[in-house]
Amino acid sequence: MNKNWLARSACVGTALFAIAGHAYAADGSKLRFPLSGSLGGEIAAKQLTPGLYGSVVVTQIEVDKVTGDDGNALKLVQAKAFLQPVTIPLPSPTGPVPTAMTVSSNFSGSATVAVKQSQTVSNILLGYLTETEYAGGRLNLLVNIPYMSLNRTFSLTGDTPTLAPLSSSVPGPQAAAAAAGLQPNIQGQFALKYQAEFAANSTAASGSAADLGDMEVTGAWVRQTDDMKIIVGATLAMPTAKYDKNSALNTGFGNYYTLRPGVAVSGRASEDLTLGAKVSLGLNSPNNDNGVRTGNFVGLDLAAAYLTPVGVFGPHVMYVSQYEDDQGGTFGGNRFNATGAGVFYTTLIRPINAGLNFSYMQMLNSRNALSGSFVQIRLTKAF
Repeated sequence: MNKNWLARSACVGTALFAIAGHAYAADGSKLRFPLSGSLGGEIAAKQLTPGLYGSVVVTQIEVDKVTGDDGNALKLVQAKAFLQPVTIPLPSPTGPVPTAMTVSSNFSGSATVAVKQSQTVSNILLGYLTETEYAGGRLNLLVNIPYMSLNRTFSLTGDTPTLAPLSSSVPGPQAAAAAAGLQPNIQGQFALKYQAEFAANSTAASGSAADLGDMEVTGAWVRQTDDMKIIVGATLAMPTAKYDKNSALNTGFGNYYTLRPGVAVSGRASEDLTLGAKVSLGLNSPNNDNGVRTGNFVGLDLAAAYLTPVGVFGPHVMYVSQYEDDQGGTFGGNRFNATGAGVFYTTLIRPINAGLNFSYMQMLNSRNALSGSFVQIRLTKAF
């Protein structure tokens, strides 16, 4: 087999080192980082193809849970005061007198959050790799336009907490006794309302959405030799999608920007084996709609590509972690952390002279994150 066939799709390999594509902002258990992995068989290409190129990417994401800070299913804990106005008859020398008062108590409870989400993300990538070299490398410009559809089932479940003994705003033993007598009835009403709020919140966060996602632009410098490729670049993710701060069903991450500078290196370990690594940072601006600033993060991608007569196979690993707390959110520091592993296969579709990459990524562990699996198909062609 001609081992140089990979050069025909190598131009998109230069883009994939620097682009994040879609992903899950930590203020919603998401982050603008490619959880599906960004390194594929293109790392084994021996040469670049200058000029225009394009790629169509379809990723199927199956979310099976949202995790908390301990890596298990997210649990929400609340401790609150309880107040309820009532009017009850209190004894007096002239007989029972209707008396207005407020009974008060407090409670603490927890709820388990369950999320099942099926999401399809389609990306059109258009790029240009310069013919002219600058400082020994070529310049690459790439635009990524995503469209996504999602269907989510969200549920909150938990036992109704028991109210602490009721106290009355009216002093005296008679009012205290009256408040104590109301305890069973008020506990029953409280339970109905408590569970109704669970159901209402579950319904509000469930549903479907479909629209354009947040557009991204990548610029990079690419140097290719026979045995090594070096890419230095940055991606700017922009809030171009529709976003409603009061909805959990958004195709955009929010009204903020993310800058992801990164460096990627791939090198030939043997005639048939190429190793690749990419390190990137995520720098987030505040979300102008809800005041949350997602903490900045660091990401790492690793891949090994083995060249065979029928294509390139290999494993890939992804790791991403926030090194700063979220600011302004309702869940505290809420640092997103995730590790995933999977495999990829890259081959050439000769009738159209285009590269085809299949990849799979499974989240192995996560904290404060939506977690699941990713199946991706990527078709790339140089023009």
